[in-house]
Amino acid sequence: MKTIERAARALCKFDGHAENIKFEGAPMWRSYVPQARAMFDAIRPSAPAGADIAAWRAMIEAALGEADDL
Repeated sequence: MKTIERAARALCKFDGHAENIKFEGAPMWRSYVPQARAMFDAIRPSAPAGADIAAWRAMIEAALGEADDL
């Protein structure tokens, strides 16, 4: 499972929805992909203390890139 999908599923569950029920012809979790992308966009600039900044940003960019395949 891709990182962006895990985040979207978690947001869906957090809102109290079953992640695999159908919503507009697709699993409900897919409707949370824009929110998951926004979350990754928001945390991209600030790496945790002690983290390798380049590695942090590469990880976030990879997660955002996965959304294009969903």
